[in-house]
Amino acid sequence: MTTTSAAAEKLVFNDDFDTLDEGKWVHMVSAWRGGNNEFQYYRNSRNNRQARAFQCYTLGSVYVRNGILYLKPTLTADEFGEDFVQHGKLSYPDCNFPPCLSEAGEEIVLPVQSARISTYGKFSFKYGRMEVRARLPKGDWLWPAIWLFPQEEVYGTWPRSGEIDLMESRGNTKLFDGQGKQDGIRRVGSTLHFGPAWNMNGYPKTNYNKYMDSDTLADDFHVYTLDWSEAGFRFLLDGKLIGERPAPKEGFWKLGGFQGEDIWNGTMMAPFDQKFLIIINLAVGGSFFGDDLRNEPYPRPYNLSSGRAMRQFWEKKDLWKDTWKGESAALQVDYVRVYQ
Repeated sequence: MTTTSAAAEKLVFNDDFDTLDEGKWVHMVSAWRGGNNEFQYYRNSRNNRQARAFQCYTLGSVYVRNGILYLKPTLTADEFGEDFVQHGKLSYPDCNFPPCLSEAGEEIVLPVQSARISTYGKFSFKYGRMEVRARLPKGDWLWPAIWLFPQEEVYGTWPRSGEIDLMESRGNTKLFDGQGKQDGIRRVGSTLHFGPAWNMNGYPKTNYNKYMDSDTLADDFHVYTLDWSEAGFRFLLDGKLIGERPAPKEGFWKLGGFQGEDIWNGTMMAPFDQKFLIIINLAVGGSFFGDDLRNEPYPRPYNLSSGRAMRQFWEKKDLWKDTWKGESAALQVDYVRVYQ
């Protein structure tokens, strides 16, 4: 598979984050917990505010400073108080994606405030090179992601119209998979999601991982690159290949081993032959941290099947809270560039 160098291509999208340009980015404001039942309320908060627990001034969950975009998790209790987390109702008037209400009951109010921005309705592209220079957050149960989603779901709802994950990681410093390999901040994953239904997803055939030998992905900035063309996909970290998926000759339906009628009609690149938008977000907890993972020096502080995972997570906050150290717990982005 061959690609054209970015220098020979046209720069069609660029943000160096001198400001947080709302002509390029849309903020999700929502209590939606994603497909993994995460623990954050996404909001558009950039103002300084006094944190009640620590009596200090903190920045909002999404802001720009000195040419860097920060998506920073903060604790709901620091802003609204512990009693509110246990008994309150949280919603924001600028909510733009339901549900908008997080209400305590058997579960607590969403215990973390975070951010998710996208180019929805502002910019999307089909085929090209995307480069993002970013520094990943360090902190237990943090889940940073930089990914692409179809602007129009031409082939139907997820995952029928596809998803392209440029970068996903986990902020834990000592998290291991079933084989004892690092699955925290020393690993980055790139993935293609595709399939006829949520429980028939071909991503295991298109999941690629890179493991750092010593330094973590939170110690410095790295360049994450997607090369996407009619010939297929290449994912790179600092110019070194993470993984590649040439266009399957018989299409992604055959690659996924799905039964029944091919919803993509045998087209080699479908569903990845449409325009996709860019998403940057920082999630917390949920089922992305699966039962097969082992954390040290303490186990995952919640039971996914209990119906009270957020409450358990919050009740054991003394185990993880101090691993979120200021802006080192933020997903930091230096630039986003797309060439065609």
